[in-house]
Amino acid sequence: MSVLNVAKNLGVKHNVCIRIIDEITGSVVSEHEGHNAATNSMLTGIGHYLAGEGLNGQGELLDPWIPKYISLGTMGLINQDEDDEHLPAGIGVVEGTEEERFTDYMNKCPGFGSDGYNEAMMNNRAYAGLGPMFTNRAESSTINCELITSGFKRSPVTFRNVVPEYQAEYPETIDVVFSAMVSAGALAQFREPGKNYLFVTEIGLWSKQDWTTGGDNGLLAGYRIIPPNEANWDMSVEENRHILKENVIRVGVNQIIQIIWKIQLGAIDQLGAVHPGPSYMEWEFWDPPVEQIEWWLYPQEDPPYDTIEWYEYPDGEWPTRWPEWVIYDPQYAEQEWYVFPWYDEPTWYVEWWSPGGPDPTNYLPWYDYT
Repeated sequence: MSVLNVAKNLGVKHNVCIRIIDEITGSVVSEHEGHNAATNSMLTGIGHYLAGEGLNGQGELLDPWIPKYISLGTMGLINQDEDDEHLPAGIGVVEGTEEERFTDYMNKCPGFGSDGYNEAMMNNRAYAGLGPMFTNRAESSTINCELITSGFKRSPVTFRNVVPEYQAEYPETIDVVFSAMVSAGALAQFREPGKNYLFVTEIGLWSKQDWTTGGDNGLLAGYRIIPPNEANWDMSVEENRHILKENVIRVGVNQIIQIIWKIQLGAIDQLGAVHPGPSYMEWEFWDPPVEQIEWWLYPQEDPPYDTIEWYEYPDGEWPTRWPEWVIYDPQYAEQEWYVFPWYDEPTWYVEWWSPGGPDPTNYLPWYDYT
């Protein structure tokens, strides 16, 4: 699959894709998707461009904010050991229970200030950027460091493209796509003796190829590997901790890493946040007449709904098939609503999609006020 196709299939909630590719066969061994945290430098660069700098032969003024390099890191690990399932055994850098260690790992993703802009905006990380260079790491293990050396610097972005609105993933946006590869030979130097794998927890998008400390280190966006779905972010749940372990990148011998980064730019509707009152609608089941439901839509909320009221007719019964309905607010597209009355407690869920969106399986929770 091409870089552009991969980027387009990431979905609105994800903009980073990490693919492990077998160097010999070219097949994709594993893949992870997530969403980065932009730093102050990313927004500053866009601001300078909109202010007119870098134009009329003054391109060098924008150079500090143009994404040109990508690198890998291992912050958040206390070792490179694996368990019986070949998953990382060393997630979390604080002492405590597994839940406490994993929660700390989740809380210390790269932040808005991780470019050196503000230490208070780095999510309590020990280092700015992705940590010290591999050769300057504090421990002998390949942990808490950026996987670069003075001889192996950040990997250049080898693909970049602007996807126009009519081809973009989401209407009224454009996608700017970047991609880079890290070779098997380059990764071999970071594997610990006796280990035929390397665990990777972070990636960074940079304007500078050389490692620098202090403010303005060149980090435009950073990403720490966590479970792709927000529903799995609660580390008090054992299953979610296992999902996190499964998602940490494990790179074996003769495997390379491809990173695809998509920056999505879009406008905000002039009246998108102006709502003098709720949108109102009501509908009935196909099986007539069982119930009538009223629903008040608050588009400014996330998720974009608030209350539901049910009105049961005296002679009504639970429906034997599901109804279908449409939201008439154009910014929230089409939805289908399902009821399963044969369960002990009737179960509902909503399936929705946007007119130009590719993903028809985003499920919203359903609140009923019976």
